[in-house]
Amino acid sequence: MLMGRMVSVELEDGFLSQVDEVVRRSGRFSSRSEFFKDSLRKNLADEMDFLSRFGQFKKGITALRKKAYSNGYAGSLLSRSEKERIANEWVKENKIKLV
Repeated sequence: MLMGRMVSVELEDGFLSQVDEVVRRSGRFSSRSEFFKDSLRKNLADEMDFLSRFGQFKKGITALRKKAYSNGYAGSLLSRSEKERIANEWVKENKIKLV
């Protein structure tokens, strides 16, 4: 059996009542603790996925910036059509399919 560390969290009575109702009605959880552990696992997975995708986004922005400067961008504001052209070129070069 895995042993973990205990975490204490203070919750409002109304919120805790709702959790108890979900636990009772769903039949999916044996206790509040199981509900909270499952919720935390899902939230953690979502956040880790977000951080990964955000990291990819930042790399893409950096690559676009480098490409713009190498193509003569001097720091002035780009027109909408210039932004779209640069973004479309980058998407095509990186073989990204937009839905």
